[in-house]
Amino acid sequence: MSAPTRTTTHERFIDQCRQAIVSHALSIGTVTAEQAEQLLHAKLLYGVGDGSYRGICHYDAWENGVGRVAVVEIAAIAQESWTQLAGTTLHELGHVLAGFASGHGTEWKDAAVQLGFVIRPAAAGQIYHLAMFAPALRAQIYALAAKIGDGHPAFRTFGGAPLVVKPRPCSMGVGTRGGTSRGKGSGSRLRLWECACPRPVKVRVSSDDFRAHCDLCNSAFKRA
Repeated sequence: MSAPTRTTTHERFIDQCRQAIVSHALSIGTVTAEQAEQLLHAKLLYGVGDGSYRGICHYDAWENGVGRVAVVEIAAIAQESWTQLAGTTLHELGHVLAGFASGHGTEWKDAAVQLGFVIRPAAAGQIYHLAMFAPALRAQIYALAAKIGDGHPAFRTFGGAPLVVKPRPCSMGVGTRGGTSRGKGSGSRLRLWECACPRPVKVRVSSDDFRAHCDLCNSAFKRA
């Protein structure tokens, strides 16, 4: 058997991975046709990055005629392997599916499993293996990777030493109030509301539309 023709670029590879991921999820019924369109309309880029992240998702950042869609960048400067590229692509598509407020919480992890991971992913520093993908999906990714033939990243620092990349959670994947996906002390995704007392009563709720009054000062709670 002759070796596969290596004609696929990295740009095509991540887009083909997306196509395979969405098709897989549709075939097993874990996404709807509307959700599939949302994932396929997102602007997917193979960009440089800055060395601090593998991928990043910007919500509602691109107008392409069907409404505002997400822009997803997969970073070349942080590339470790084609398996990692595919894993990061699925990671970011999980953000597109779950939505901004989910951060790296339960909804995002569930979305990543819906799209093709067989285990729930981590926010950052994930070591990707083919075994993380659903069996039918891992075979497709392997076949697509065999066709990559446009070289590989060879970034260096100005001093000539190899660039050391320490991926952090993709910043646009963090919840509306920070969450804890960046580590302890990074804040809560719950919204802080206060009453008008001299020493205000403070409550944290998950709603942007919290309607309650303080029994001490009889004032409505307001978003802090």
